[in-house]
Amino acid sequence: MILKRGTLIDASFMRAAARPPAKPKKGEETSARPSADPDAHWGRKGKKTVFGYKVHNGVDEAHTLIRRMHFTDASITDTEPADTLICGDEEAAYGDQAYYTHARHAWLKQAGIKDRLMHRPNKHHPLTPRQKQRNRLISKVRAAVERPFAVFKQRYGMRRLRFFNLATNRTQCVLAGCSYNLQRATAVLFPVRKPA
Repeated sequence: MILKRGTLIDASFMRAAARPPAKPKKGEETSARPSADPDAHWGRKGKKTVFGYKVHNGVDEAHTLIRRMHFTDASITDTEPADTLICGDEEAAYGDQAYYTHARHAWLKQAGIKDRLMHRPNKHHPLTPRQKQRNRLISKVRAAVERPFAVFKQRYGMRRLRFFNLATNRTQCVLAGCSYNLQRATAVLFPVRKPA
């Protein structure tokens, strides 16, 4: 199995086992009831807010095997640990608009890795039709990165994490990643052929 064609990077929220802290009352700075999980924080993506953690994966393009994994609290943005998810030996790096920065583009170019990060518009520079077409083509390839997250949450019951600190939850996610890779590698190496 060759794992160097491309790396797909993305992140997903994982809800904490503990309840979030109560909102402080008017005139108070701190909450009367803190959370039982001191390492979990609030994270926001679009209109979705989650109290918990975030798993960042670097996944092989061809087989969706996890090559790199990073685990943080939910307040960390997707782009901060992105460079640690790129191995450096792949031909291309794929990611959504949250990962595109000029510095990362220059770093990928210097490393000889094709930049397949979706371009991000802003109010002064909207996307051209060519950039929109490029983003559509990238999103079709990049969509496969969601598979490990779906397996974690649906098959492994990790919609909500089980433990009350970052280190133990990180260990649970790494073990889930190892389990996912073993199952996925078996499916790739020994495919089940259906009778004709």
